[in-house]
Formats: sequence, C-alpha cells, structure tokens
Amino acid sequence: MFPEETVTDADGNTMTRPSAVGVVARAVVQPMTSTQDASVGLETTSKNRLRLVGYPGVLGAQSQVDWQGKRYTIDGEPKVYNGSRRTAHVDYLIVRR
Repeated sequence: MFPEETVTDADGNTMTRPSAVGVVARAVVQPMTSTQDASVGLETTSKNRLRLVGYPGVLGAQSQVDWQGKRYTIDGEPKVYNGSRRTAHVDYLIVRR
C-alpha cells in the first residue's frame, strides 16, 4: 500500500499524492462488484472492500493499494466503526478501473 503524503511543488503549492515508497500491511480484501461498460469498450471496474489488520492510521483519499499485482485507488470516505478494541475497524472501498 502507498499511503498519502503531502508535498510542496516548485511554486510553493501544497499537494497530496501517493507516497513513492510502499508499506507492507496485513489486510482482508473482499470482492464486492465487477462491471463492464460496453459503451466505453472493454473497460472493467472492480470494487473490493479493504480492511487493514493492525494498521495504526487512516488512509487518505490519494492513497493507493497494490493487491494481487494490480493497483487500486481509494473510493470515497472510509467507514469507521468505533467499538471495543476487538470490534473497532476501518473499511475502505478500493476500485480498479
């Protein structure tokens, strides 16, 4: 996975992007949908639910995930489930287009 990082460009503007260095993390990935859009050609969209195991932070919108040799992006806001230490977790929707 490539967490979001903040950088400053040559003009002094602050931007976010996926970090250049990846971080290995344990995760549970569950398939949700896979669609094919005939009007665009053979373009497919694959959506999966991602739950990181033991990861201390929350991924930003510009973060990217490598899974099974393919690059996925974070889609939407993470769903944060607050609860006990055993049941608290964060779910992400990851998309490959």
